Amino acid sequence: MAFRIRLGAFMLSLPLWLAVACTPNPERLPTPSRNFYYVIEDDQSQLDYLRLKESEREPFLEKVGLWAKWLELSGEEREAVDSGEVEVGYKVFAAYMAWGLPADTRVVEARGRSVSYETFIRCTSGPKKGRYVRQNIDCDGSSSEVQLAIENAIVTEIKYLD
Repeated sequence: MAFRIRLGAFMLSLPLWLAVACTPNPERLPTPSRNFYYVIEDDQSQLDYLRLKESEREPFLEKVGLWAKWLELSGEEREAVDSGEVEVGYKVFAAYMAWGLPADTRVVEARGRSVSYETFIRCTSGPKKGRYVRQNIDCDGSSSEVQLAIENAIVTEIKYLD
């Protein structure tokens, strides 16, 4: 009787266990595939991307316009994606690939110029130390902020706010 109860409980929990065990994890992706995941804007597209085979990712990225942006980056900018070191003069897409999408964006227009100020949050302690996140609360510890001034898709200024 006890065996039947345990077996029944196991069978009821099996679908939940399988769903959790089969949940794709972006951290398992190689670079730059993982970086692309964090640049995809909507949750459903991110999930779709995770479920793709490696050979299917490039066509997916071409379809959503991210592959062309990747190809536009110089070799120096691509190296910055790996190291996380973004510099003035780089294309903003290099920052997105290195750090993910910004936590906040503010556009200022003056004298015929449009400058976008984008803020990125970096965890400085806790389990995600060194990672960039979309909200301070995601750090589970302390965080710092970096603000980029962007004009014509080029980083023109970098400010460390903390």
